[in-house]
Amino acid sequence: MKTLRIQRYTAKHKKIWDDFLAVDPRYSFLFYRDFMEHHKDRFEDYSLMIFHDATLIGLFPAALTNQNQIQSHSGLSYGGLLYDSNTFERDFVSEMYQAIIAFLNKKGITKVNIKLPPSFYNTGIAEQTDVIKQLKGDMEKSFLSMAVDMTRALKIHKSKLKRYKNRKLKMEFSIHNNNDFKDFWTNVLIPCLHEKHQASPVHSCSEIESLHEYFPNTIVQWNLYYEDIIIAGITLFIKNNIVRSQYGATRLGYERLAPLDYLYIYLMELYSEKGFQFFDMGSIPPSNDLTYPQGLVNYKKELGCDIYAQDQFVMSHEN
Repeated sequence: MKTLRIQRYTAKHKKIWDDFLAVDPRYSFLFYRDFMEHHKDRFEDYSLMIFHDATLIGLFPAALTNQNQIQSHSGLSYGGLLYDSNTFERDFVSEMYQAIIAFLNKKGITKVNIKLPPSFYNTGIAEQTDVIKQLKGDMEKSFLSMAVDMTRALKIHKSKLKRYKNRKLKMEFSIHNNNDFKDFWTNVLIPCLHEKHQASPVHSCSEIESLHEYFPNTIVQWNLYYEDIIIAGITLFIKNNIVRSQYGATRLGYERLAPLDYLYIYLMELYSEKGFQFFDMGSIPPSNDLTYPQGLVNYKKELGCDIYAQDQFVMSHEN
């Protein structure tokens, strides 16, 4: 077994944390400290760094969820172990996880929840899944991750595609990558979520605008207009060769025009031509009876999505 040292992240480690991510194309801006810390008031960070002698070889983004439990990661879409591509061997991944567990055990933390990325993300997920199971980790829940593989011909439902082509010919809509988050948040997203789901967006408008300033090329806003009025929008998080729809909504009263369908198809065609591999339309959690909302699943399938696994594990151990 290699000599590994675990150290809890502090603000003084920001540069070496970010520098580690910068050299590995598998990891996106989600794990950079400027993104992770934009909501630090909501989570107590408990991220870990793994060293082999003096060399940083792995990161474990995490947040403390109670006195004896952490999650990787409560404030992100997913977490898990981030490690150097050159240390891809399963045995080494297992040793890193064992070192993390031993470190947490000494700190009185006896439970670790790990939400791995969707299976189409190229981040060593299969290796981590095998290791977590080997270390007696139990699957807590499985999400349906919905994404379009843009390396193949798009599989849009024929009625949606026909409507899209007709509207495109008539030039009824105008689409702008103007990064006008405020117009979308105020007039579309917040009213839509409040009316249909009695909910609010995870990010406030000021938060998403601040994040856009940090990551101007990877957090972008596309808005769709009809008669000079915004009636739909999609906020994209661009992660290497993957485009993720973080927020998408239609203005109340304009649903009959199906502008969100139009905007999704437009963006899929655009980013497919740019060489992106996947269009990620998010994960659907299971309900209490372990079923999934079939209407939402079917809607995303009609936009060309396939279903991929995204698993969340729990690892428990005693002091």
